[in-house]
Formats: sequence, C-alpha cells, structure tokens
Amino acid sequence: MAVFANLGGDNPMTAGASERPSLTQMSKEESVLREGTSLTEVKGRFKKLGERLQFIEDGTTKSFKCLENLCLQRIATNQHDDDRKVTWIVSAKVTEFNGENFLVLEKAVRGR
Repeated sequence: MAVFANLGGDNPMTAGASERPSLTQMSKEESVLREGTSLTEVKGRFKKLGERLQFIEDGTTKSFKCLENLCLQRIATNQHDDDRKVTWIVSAKVTEFNGENFLVLEKAVRGR
C-alpha cells in the first residue's frame, strides 16, 4: 500500500520512501494531518455519514469526511446501499478545519 503523509511540509513526491510515514505509523499526537498532505493510492471504503460520505482506510480505524467535488459526486452516484463492501483506491489532498481533517478527492478507482 502506498500511503504518503506530508508531515514535514516537504513535497511527498521528492522525499525518500523511508521518510513517508503511513497513516498506521502515526502516533496519537499526529492524528490530525497537516493541511496540504497528499494521500496516494490509499485503499478503503466509503460510508454514508449524514449528508456526507466518509472514507475509511482499509485495515485501520482512520477515517476522513470527504468534501464535495466532482470526483465525490461520481462515487456517490455509483454508490448504492449494498456497495458498502466495495473497495476504492483513492488519491486526495488533506484539509484541516477546527482540528479535524477532511479529504478533497483527486482520483478514485474501484478496487478489484
């Protein structure tokens, strides 16, 4: 799994692979990711949370509310109640508001 967290403010594409902690490696103090952090090809599922969709990374309890954009609209349009088990591979930017992270999806592909 390729999960990159830009915790140091460096460009995650130019940092060495060993410098990229995954979401599961983060300590409790780091549970809120920095604004602009890139997540690349993270595997997980979407779940309806009120009027929003929430992305839950596979194998962890880490979840993010997703901000509305065209990518999310396409997922919501194709997501049915019985599709909760469908795995997606997403790339996104992290935003932060009031100590909580949100995702702005950039790419989402249904897993196989």
